[in-house]
Amino acid sequence: MPSELLPDSVTTLLKSSRFVHLATCLNNIPHVSLMNYTYYRDSNGDYIIITTPQKTTKYNNMVLNPNVSILVHDWVSAKSNTSGEDSTSGRRNSLYEMLTNMNRTEISSVSVMIDGKAEILKSDSEKFNFYKSLHLNNDSIDQVQAKNYIECEDNALVLIRIEGCKITDTENNIQQFQK
Repeated sequence: MPSELLPDSVTTLLKSSRFVHLATCLNNIPHVSLMNYTYYRDSNGDYIIITTPQKTTKYNNMVLNPNVSILVHDWVSAKSNTSGEDSTSGRRNSLYEMLTNMNRTEISSVSVMIDGKAEILKSDSEKFNFYKSLHLNNDSIDQVQAKNYIECEDNALVLIRIEGCKITDTENNIQQFQK
């Protein structure tokens, strides 16, 4: 896939978000997981790097069916009262109040659904060492999660090659990009 497939808005979102939702499927039974990830682009395409324990449903699903979907959402663009005050009481909004009122708020955001192919990397390969190093050096993954998920020898390193994406905004405008 040429790197120009993904628009800048998608690559910016992938570079700035901390988590994605990974969907796998086996025997018509879907499975969704919240994942730390690392986004990487080279001249051959766009990739998402994840790790997972090998004794999980998502791992087993990817081994038997490498087709995956990933959802990344822009949550930070919520448009609300910009004064930072609750319009009813004159006090500052807390995170709880913001989340509680989200349904009543105009959201200026996008959701990106990514289609990809998962490849479980062999731990004795040069490719494995390269992508593990990239994932370990991702500043958005905290040290505890890095130790538990990336450095753990029992976990698999998964490289997801992005094959296409669909961008949807709050007005249901849809843009689709395919390989």
